[in-house]
Amino acid sequence: MSRENIFPTFSVVIPAYNEEKSIAKCIDSVLKQTILPERVIIINDGSIDLTQRIIELYKEIFPEKLVIVNLKSNTGNKALALKYAIPHLEGDLVFYTDADSELEPYAFEYMIHHFLDPSVGGVSGYVRSRRHNLVTSIRELQYLMGQDLYKKGKESLNAIMVIPGPIGAVRRELFDPKADTVTEDMDLTLSILERGYSLSYDSRAIAWTSDPPNLRSYVRQMIRWFSGFFQNIKKHFRSLPRNVRGVMALTSIEYTVFSIILDVSIIYGIMSGNVLPFLIFIVSETLPWGLLSLYAAMRRKRRDLMKSAVIMPLIRIIDLHIWLYAFIKELVLNRKESGWRRSDRIDLKIVSREQAYSKRRVERTALF
Repeated sequence: MSRENIFPTFSVVIPAYNEEKSIAKCIDSVLKQTILPERVIIINDGSIDLTQRIIELYKEIFPEKLVIVNLKSNTGNKALALKYAIPHLEGDLVFYTDADSELEPYAFEYMIHHFLDPSVGGVSGYVRSRRHNLVTSIRELQYLMGQDLYKKGKESLNAIMVIPGPIGAVRRELFDPKADTVTEDMDLTLSILERGYSLSYDSRAIAWTSDPPNLRSYVRQMIRWFSGFFQNIKKHFRSLPRNVRGVMALTSIEYTVFSIILDVSIIYGIMSGNVLPFLIFIVSETLPWGLLSLYAAMRRKRRDLMKSAVIMPLIRIIDLHIWLYAFIKELVLNRKESGWRRSDRIDLKIVSREQAYSKRRVERTALF
């Protein structure tokens, strides 16, 4: 009996909007998995670059494996694009990734084991940031903190709040993306917890994603993430299990209190000339990030992350003020963030027609 016959069957969904720089690498990484899907469904969300041309080349080579849905215009919301995949799904599970991400070859195999437990409704993989510049190094540090520390703790409490877009999987009957928040991955995750399922996390299932390469895109992304967090609090909080509500409440309190302490220390320092409270804040932020970057330098050979740790207090100041902005806008003023703030993309090599054909023909026999 083959490995594919032991595990549940599944489809893979890839939404894409103007992803000519990365879509070929993403598809390749899906087709090179040690366990292959029944279908790979690519939603071309009104792209105006070469995305459609590239995915149609793959369709010519794998006509039975790939399903392409070409939307005439951009939906403006990832969840709306994902919903177009539902009629084309096959199998028991739905895996999904972003078109700007690459999966490591064993990602699906690591994740699918968790679904042998019928109580598991979804599985989160591990997101890593492609090495590019100082801004993406900052995001890699944040991923390290958020996943190696916080997410492991949340898994033990069955309180994982986000199965991330770059690498996630859910049972097919639970895959129902909604477009009423700007963080559809968090919305979907919380809806699974509401239905009484548990969630798992596997740090071995790695996706390399293209994070914001500049501060402007970073700020846009953080506005969307924090706004989506508050939108999901308003939508789900009362119906979630008590443990999840507790984690959400603690997260909200932590960020809000730190934001207030930061602003009070700044105002106090300006008015009194005593900058000690502000310096204490800077030191309290620098120390843990410095230790984390040292760990990353030793374990991951990423010495560049030590430079990022030096400016992490500045990034935290930016994050905390974005948090306050989203808090006031979403909860106090009740003005909902609705725009999908797309990040700028890292310049990855675009795969040409000749490269796509030659590469896939060589590998076709080995894969199928």
